[in-house]
This record gives sequence, structure tokens and C-alpha cells, in this order.
Amino acid sequence: MKQKNLFYKFSAFFVFFASLFVYYLTLPPTVVFWDVGEFCAAAYLLQVPHPPGAPLFLLLGRLVGWLPIISDFAVKMHLISALSSAITVTLLFLVTVRVIIAFRGYPEKFIDQLTVYGASIIGALSLAYSTTFWFNATEAEVYGLSMLFVALIIWLIIKWYDHSHEAHNEKYIFIIAYLIGLSVGVHLLAVLTIFTVLLIIYFKNYEFNTPTFIKFSIISLIIFFVIYPGVVKYLPSLLDGEFGGTKSEILTYIPIILIIGSLYGVYYSIKNKMKMLNIALLSFLLIVLGYSTYTLVLIRANVPNMPMNENDPSNMARLVSYLGREQYGEAPVLQRRYSREPMHTPTWQNYSSDMDFMWRYQINHMYTRYLLWNYVGVEGDWQDAGVSWKDTLGIPFLLGLLGLYYHFRKDWKMALPFLVLFLIMGVILALYQNQQEPQPRERDYFYVGSFFVFSMWIAIGLIGIVDFLKKYLKSPNLQNTANIVVLSVFLFAVPINFLRINWHERDRSKNYVAWDYSYNILQTCEKDAIIFTNGDNDTFPLWYLQDVEGVRRDIRIVNLSLVNTSWYIKQLKNYEPHGAKKVPISFTDEQIDNLQPIQWNTRQMSIPVPKEVFQKFGIADTALINAGKITFTMKPTVSYGQYNLLRVQDIMVRDIIMTNKWERPIYFAVTVSPDSKIGLDEYMWMDGLAWRLKPVKTSPESGIHKDIMEANVLAENVIPSKEPQYGYLYRGLNDTTIYFDENITRLSVNYRSGFIRLAIYYQNVEKNPEKALQILHKMDEVIPINGVKFDWRLAADVMSFYSKLGDKSKQEEYAKYLEKECWKLINSNQAEISTYYNPYRILLEIYEAREDYKKAIDVLNRVLAFYPNDPSIRSRILELEAKSRNLPKDTISK
Repeated sequence: MKQKNLFYKFSAFFVFFASLFVYYLTLPPTVVFWDVGEFCAAAYLLQVPHPPGAPLFLLLGRLVGWLPIISDFAVKMHLISALSSAITVTLLFLVTVRVIIAFRGYPEKFIDQLTVYGASIIGALSLAYSTTFWFNATEAEVYGLSMLFVALIIWLIIKWYDHSHEAHNEKYIFIIAYLIGLSVGVHLLAVLTIFTVLLIIYFKNYEFNTPTFIKFSIISLIIFFVIYPGVVKYLPSLLDGEFGGTKSEILTYIPIILIIGSLYGVYYSIKNKMKMLNIALLSFLLIVLGYSTYTLVLIRANVPNMPMNENDPSNMARLVSYLGREQYGEAPVLQRRYSREPMHTPTWQNYSSDMDFMWRYQINHMYTRYLLWNYVGVEGDWQDAGVSWKDTLGIPFLLGLLGLYYHFRKDWKMALPFLVLFLIMGVILALYQNQQEPQPRERDYFYVGSFFVFSMWIAIGLIGIVDFLKKYLKSPNLQNTANIVVLSVFLFAVPINFLRINWHERDRSKNYVAWDYSYNILQTCEKDAIIFTNGDNDTFPLWYLQDVEGVRRDIRIVNLSLVNTSWYIKQLKNYEPHGAKKVPISFTDEQIDNLQPIQWNTRQMSIPVPKEVFQKFGIADTALINAGKITFTMKPTVSYGQYNLLRVQDIMVRDIIMTNKWERPIYFAVTVSPDSKIGLDEYMWMDGLAWRLKPVKTSPESGIHKDIMEANVLAENVIPSKEPQYGYLYRGLNDTTIYFDENITRLSVNYRSGFIRLAIYYQNVEKNPEKALQILHKMDEVIPINGVKFDWRLAADVMSFYSKLGDKSKQEEYAKYLEKECWKLINSNQAEISTYYNPYRILLEIYEAREDYKKAIDVLNRVLAFYPNDPSIRSRILELEAKSRNLPKDTISK
């Protein structure tokens, strides 16, 4: 059906620019946390990121990087997602209009056009401004571009639906096939559209009956399995001469025969006018052609000294492993609670069975909660936050449910393919992933495909309301007025309300935290240092700074998660990225290939320290020098049943330290957990955001390098440098208008801990309380308490510190903050009363300092409810009651 009126085109352009404008305004100004730094660095040098890679996304990023717009490469990459997402929203508008017309007819009158286009605008913008889609649209990740492929495929099959009676209509099918192949080079999400595409083709060409539908279902499954895992996994495996565990050189010829045979089949089908065979074979070839972007991975994996070459897919065998994500293992299809990881097994007791786990965690918590987040509201910004109805009253969600019902009522043959898309990209995808509890981060970004469909149903729900009113309002004027009122009300109730609710959290336009945090970690280290890092957020942004911005390329980063793998260890040992020195490792490549966890019992270990090393560190203790070594206790780090083990990473940390022989400085990022330091905690000296290994023990009060710490944390007007330079950047951390998520809040603890450690040093070692107070004031200037959220336990320590230093004003400032936070914990039943850091103790300290004895007594009465037989609590209450009456202590009743 042709849509040529100006109103229609204007509406489409409005949706596009309304989306893109918002995304552009809220775009981060540089790199952000999680996989973004990895993808940006990979695109900049066409490197190999984590499996299964995204070669088309990286190629596009490299091309955009050459454009003479905006200097920051990460922003250029963000713009790919923003532009892709804006086009996706526009395509949703176009698809929704066509779906509505399918059951309502073409809108000839202006009021009907206003209704159809207006409802479609509201539906499309509800997706644009939903919390998850908006987040994906403003960062350099694969989900924005992968959703563009999904939207293009759905739009193209709708176009085919309209033109299926015309000659050469199969061109739409061919484009879809090619897009499916191309999309694999970004993400596998678009492959899931196949069932919807085939359903639409089926309902267009056949009358529904049980035999044809069964036949169609079987054919659909065959087509899907030909693409995945057929083309995606088995074709590369066959090229490697392996299939199902069988290895044979003959197998390598099968893909070649398949492709040559398909080419001949295309010729044969054209010659003999066999249309269906032609479509099938040409579609297969186009999918393979699109998938060929993965040759980039094989080519770039063979570049010497590539800084990022994850899994080293430098030959067909390794490429097959890379594509199959073998590094991550395989999840079973049926068993729900399968992971034996120490972090996962303790949660099993929370569920009565696998079915209970599947329903409550994998479906409700890991999918339904995310759907409600986007169309009802989010309870908060913490991990595992629930749903809040207060801002939307659930109106968008109820409207979507109404749209689902109304779509099936009016046109079930078009509704069913979209329901299938909604389920496959939602709850079925959640079940397929078989995620274990807990997850390291929220996973809502996986399910934007199902949100795409739900937003379409919001538009159809609006049409349902309009049609209902039209049925009962006989006057055309009343009908027209009702249409305008309904559209106006829901325009404000849904997309504009989403814009209002989500703007603060989705606006990252002034957020430099990831860049600065990574820069500060790198500049903590001396030249040619080796630094051990913990995970994504203290590794990927550092890669970005080194590879893209050229900051501190002399440093070798050793990620403790990746160093459990042989390919990564060999790259550390053999590669010299950007000319940096190799990481000292004693194992041969053959030994590295055979490394695995070993049984281990707690034992005393030592590291030799030559005399000249002690001299280099300025250590004059003759006992230490004569000993010529440092000793430490190395404990098992994991347990499986009766076996205590050392991980490969623990073996490698010790080997790198031993092989280094104190020649290069070694650091551990402050984010590294104690169990990953192999028992060397006593020899770790804080330099800021990293601990430096030294051959002398620390003490709780003096374990810092005072001069380095001061140069880092107290620096003023720092100008970033690519070369070694002390001095930290804190851009935006004192801006209370910027939103900082839970991840940033958690990482900011490391900044504050550095200030506090330095202040404690001056208070307890240098006996200089004035300097300690100056440092705390600097901390509050850089990261104010009303800016980045302060961990309440650390805030309690700072409040006590201010009290000790005699700064009553600051003490009260912290007291007000803590009072609010502690009551939140108590009222939400999150208070742990048995620990030192419990909100009742802190509130009691606050109220006693204020001499607010009435409130202090109220707190103690609450504590008494937990310990009714504790005489010390009753005695304390009586003591405070006496104080409140200004009675002397000896008049308290016994």
C-alpha cells in the first residue's frame, strides 16, 4: 500500500529527528564503562574483541572514525548507535502504520490520518524514550545497530507483503537474506526474525489449516537450523575439516561443494523457471556472502603484536572455537541450575526446584522485570532493583496489553507473527541463555527486540480506544474531538512522560568518569609497569586509552580473568604491543597450553630479594636485607567439593612476580579482590588507584607512599599527558546535576578511600590533624557528599573522623546524610543489626552527638525489639532518659 501524502512523510521525519536529537543531547562525551572501551579500541585498530566478535560493527566504526567530525573517536562510535536507533524508531513508526492499515483500512480523511499516524508516533517514541532502548542508543555497543537490522528486516517483509502480487517481489526476500547474513557480523539478534518473516509469508500465500501449518512449521525449523547453527557454526567447522567430533580433510571440501552447487542450482533454476528453488538457493548464498565479514577476524588475528587479539582466532580451528564461544562453556538446554561456580551455588537454596528457579529468576526476574522497567518504571538504580508504578501508573504497560488483545481481535494473522517475535526475543531468549544467579550486571539490553513489538502494541492499543469511542459517539464532531483528546492525553502520558522520567538517568552528556578513572589508574604506575586488573571496568577503558588515545602505552595490563586462558598468557609473554616490553613469564608455550588449576594446601612461600633491590626501594633494615627474601602465606583460592585449588591466574601472578625479579614495578588495581593477591597483601603499598608491590611489609596506618599519594589525589588543574605524570582528574564528580549509576558510585569509593587513607596517615603517623582535615576537605570539594552517592558505611567513618578532628560543621553535614540513609535501610528491612556497620549504631551516635535523646531512645527501643533480654540496652535507655531530664547519672533507677 503506497503512502505518499505529505503528512505521512512529515510524521516519519519527525519521529526520526525527535529521537536523534534527544540521543545526541544525551550522548557521552567520551568512552564509558563495560564493553564500550573494548569495542572502540577494537574498531580503531581493527582488532579482535571478545567472542564471537562483531566484524561488521568494527568495520563501520573504523570508517566513521575517518570522518572529519568530532575529535573523540568514542563519540563517533556512539553516534553509530544513536543514528541506528533513530532509524529503528522511524522504521517502527512505518511498520506500525502499515500494520494498523492492514485491519483498519487506508486513512483517507485528515482526522483518520491524524489518528493512525499520531498513534504510531506515540508507539514509536515510547520505544525511543524507554529506559533500555535509550541507554543502548547512546553508547558504542552492538545492540543499537543489531536492532536496526531487526527493524529493517521487519519493514522489508511488510513491504513484500504489500507488493507480493507484483513481479520481482522476491527482491525483498533476497535483501532480507543478505541482511540476516550481514547482521551476524554485529549480533545474532536479527537471526531470530526468521520465524516472523516466514509466518508473514505463510499467511500471505496460504489459507490457514492444520496440515499446511504443520508443514510450514517443519520447513521453518529447517530453514532456521540451516542458518543457525548451519551457516554460522557448522560451515566454518567444516572448512576446518571437523564435524561432530570427526576430523577429516574430506570435510573441508563440503562447504566448497555446497557453494559451487548452489551457484549452479541458481543457474539451473533460472533456466528451468523453478522460482522457489531459485529463491532458496540465492537466499542461502546471500546469507553466506553477508556472513563473510568474519574473514576480517581471521585476517586481523594474524597481525603480529596486535594489542587485542582475544582467543587468537588465527586459524580455522581457533576461529571455530571463537565463533562457538567455547571460552564461556555451554549451558545445558534443560537443567536450569547447572553452574558449580562458588558465586552461584549458594543461591540454589532460595528455590525449591529447577522449575521454581526458571519461573521466579529466569523468567520473572531476568525478563518480566525488564519489560516492566520499560513500560511501568524502575524502583531505583541499584542492582536487582524492582518495579515502580508511581511515575506511570502502569498506563503504557496496560496500553500495550490492550494493543495485543485488539491486534488479535482485528487481524490475528498479522498479530501472530509479531507475538512470535515478541516471545522469541523476550522470554524464549531468556530461557535459551539459561542465566545463573547472580549476574554481574543487569541484562535488560538483550531484550530490546521484544520491546520493539510491545511499543507497536501501544500504538494499536490507542487505536483500540479511539475505535471504542467512535462506536459510542455518534456525532462526527465528538468523534474527532475524542480522537484529538485521546492522542493528546497519551502523548503526554507515555512518550513525554518517559522523556521526563528517564532524562536524568539517561543523560550522560557530561560524564567523563570512565576516561578519568582509567587515566588515573594508568598514571598511578611508573614507567614500564605491569598492572594486574580485575574485570571489565578496570581493563576495557584502559585499553581504549592506550590503543586509541596513546596514553601510557609502556604499561602492560594483565587482566586476572583472561590470564586463566592459554592464548592470553602466550600473548603477554610473546607480544610487544605499541613497543611495550613483554611480560616476564617463565613457562614455555607448550607448558602454558597445559596449565590448569592445581590442588593446593596453605603453605609458606617466599620471593628472593637481592640487596640492590632493597637499596632501590630505600630499605635499610639489615634483618630484611640479610634474609634476602620476603615470605607470605599462599592459600587455596577455590574449593570444589573436597578439593582445594589454585586457579591458573594465581599460578601466573606468582610466576610473573618471580620471573620479573623486581626489575619492573608491579601494581594491583585497587579493584582486585584480596584472594587474587596470592597472600601478598602485607607487601602492597597504596599509590592511589593501585597498590604497588614492595619488599617490605606495610602497617594499617602507614601503608601508603605519601608523596605519590599527595601528587595524585591532591593535584590541581591537571592537564592530561600521554607520558608518565602524577595527578588525578575528577571531571564532573562535583557536579550534582550529573547522574552517576551504581557502577560509578561503587568505583568512586576507591577515590574516597585514597583521600581517607592519606588523611589517616597524617593524623596517626605524622600527627598533623590540620593536614588530615585539609585532605578531607579536598575530598568533599572533589566528590561532595551530595554528588556521587556515598557508601553509608564509609560515610559513617568520615563523620567520626570529622568529629575526632573537631570539625563540627562537616560532622553535622555527614550526620544529616547518614540519618536519611540509615532510616531508608531500616524502613526497607535491609538493616543488618548484628554487624559493626549497622544503621542503629550510627543513628545512636548521631543523636547522642546532637543531644537529641528522645530520638536516641527511639532507636534503642527498636534495637530492644531484637534483643528483649539484653539488660545493657535497658540500662542505656535509662541513662539517656536521665540525660533528657537533665538528671545526674547516679539517680538512674536500678
